[in-house]
Amino acid sequence: MFRIWHPLRDAHHCTYRVIALLVLAPEGRMSLPRLSILDTFLLFPQYLHKISYAGMGEIRVELRQLDVPSAAESYVNLPDIRSVYRELQTFQKAAFRQLVAKGLISRDEYTNGSAQLNGPAIPARLFTDLNSFCSENRDLLEFLVHRIGALQLDGANGIYRRANLELGGRFR
Repeated sequence: MFRIWHPLRDAHHCTYRVIALLVLAPEGRMSLPRLSILDTFLLFPQYLHKISYAGMGEIRVELRQLDVPSAAESYVNLPDIRSVYRELQTFQKAAFRQLVAKGLISRDEYTNGSAQLNGPAIPARLFTDLNSFCSENRDLLEFLVHRIGALQLDGANGIYRRANLELGGRFR
């Protein structure tokens, strides 16, 4: 298949993914760096296979059950996660600002480095589409939010190190 459009460089699609992640997040709230990483994995679930799961066999088993295709099965050439993550941050920041401007996430929380979903502000049609997307991708979304999202960000066992994002990949 030949692809002429990819959601990597689409801030509107990023907005949609971010809301979907926040819908499943505890209390609809998540730190911006964590949300950024999870959005990267939602967009490219193939990168989940590249995470070091040392000492986390249970999570590795859950990933296998998701049946996420490998990078080789999905792409001719998938760039290094660090370069994709850095490039994606430009569009994520635009998406975050758009969500704040529309009142879908709290301005105060955003200023403090978090995203808090304002559920009642979500238009009905968007809410219906989100429910459909979340239902179709429920297993992946729950794995991302509740398993990968529960890992600490920093340190020897942090997601930055486990996903090879430690050197130069931090959310800026």
